[in-house]
Amino acid sequence: MHQGTVDSINAPVVRVRILQASACSSCVAKQLCHSAESKEKFIEVFTADSSSYFVGEKVLVMGHLSQGLKAVWWAYCFPLVLMVATLFGAYTLWQDEAVSALMAILILLPYYLIIYILRSKFAKALSFTLKHQI
Repeated sequence: MHQGTVDSINAPVVRVRILQASACSSCVAKQLCHSAESKEKFIEVFTADSSSYFVGEKVLVMGHLSQGLKAVWWAYCFPLVLMVATLFGAYTLWQDEAVSALMAILILLPYYLIIYILRSKFAKALSFTLKHQI
């Protein structure tokens, strides 16, 4: 759950600005150690009741644990499985380690191209919800 501010509304999408901070950004000694990081991020939330929000309103952006696990699967786990399978498959076919390693790396190009093409489907499947902050 993140606290954010509504940046813009273009029904049915509400764009929310959040401040993503590292764990030490709230530490009182952060100015002394210079290791604190914080970044401003924008999240687009699809919501049916976008008219109930207004620009500048403080909101809570929430996501489900299952959505996070799906995102980790598609971004990290599946590509790793794909690379390992390609590595062993290519080595079985060509018996050349260099070619097999190159094929394992190159298999990621079409994979991430497909992910990019299907980004709107992923955006809807891995969506966040908004809640008015009291």
